[in-house]
Amino acid sequence: DLLVPEVFLGLIRENIMEYSKLYKHVNLRQIGGTGKAVIMGTIPEAVWTDCCGTLNELTLGFNDAEVDCWKVGGYFDICNATLEDSDIDLASELLTVLGQAIGLALDKAILFGLGTRMPLGVFTRLAQTEAPADYPATARTWVDLHTSNIKSIASSVKGIDLFRAFLVDTGAAKGKYSRGTKVWVMNEMTYTALVAAAMTIDAGGAIVAGVNGQMPVIGGVIEVLDFVPDNVIIGGYFDLYLLAERAGTRVSQSEHVRFIEDRTVFKGTARYDGLPAIAEGFVAIGIGGTTPSASGITFAPDTANTESSEGSGE
Repeated sequence: DLLVPEVFLGLIRENIMEYSKLYKHVNLRQIGGTGKAVIMGTIPEAVWTDCCGTLNELTLGFNDAEVDCWKVGGYFDICNATLEDSDIDLASELLTVLGQAIGLALDKAILFGLGTRMPLGVFTRLAQTEAPADYPATARTWVDLHTSNIKSIASSVKGIDLFRAFLVDTGAAKGKYSRGTKVWVMNEMTYTALVAAAMTIDAGGAIVAGVNGQMPVIGGVIEVLDFVPDNVIIGGYFDLYLLAERAGTRVSQSEHVRFIEDRTVFKGTARYDGLPAIAEGFVAIGIGGTTPSASGITFAPDTANTESSEGSGE
């Protein structure tokens, strides 16, 4: 393969940051090989004693979060005549589209990833009812969050009462280990419903809405992603989500793979893994009587690989 120059790799990374709305919010670690991120345990409480008394020894435990190596990407198969006759900078267009495609897949995995051949998503972890069989012994103690951190607000709750109920439910997201910045993710319809619920008339008689990319009262950035189900809001402290970036993004082209067909292949790949390092820092809330679920969430099928042909990656 003919590797695209370093400047193009920078462009692809910028495209991923632009088209992945969650990339900038998570805790990004650039690592190679099998990775482990050390996570500090609960902060101990200091002990009061007499001025001349002996100090008590404090205990501080550490856990780790293990991350593997998964690949996301794809390729375009372009007729050479199209490349030669194109009126646009086709290479630039391909870079943009590859950034969009990888960014979309990355965002979906951060929220709903299955944890196998892709990162473990926030909602997927919240919905677990028991610890996975391969849950590491050195990881933080697994906690069942499917009741405490998945909430539903009745359809009869509207207007200011909706935001009151939402505020109460967000208390399930614990920010003890966070920098304190919340992010809320929803689709366009849900965002519009929040805007409508927040509409009021000001002293001048003008209609105003308290939602402008920020969650009213509770605070935090709102990110709109259309694959999130209607009336479902997933949020919390996304800096508690560990995203491991491996060798980085690569874009390459080859005229040899389909030389006899007079075609050129452009390829883009990225390697990531991730998981909610502190799962109790997140919450999923349904409004309008909706119970949050991952029903209907699908990922692009891996039709290029079969059980008999898949490599282990080792």
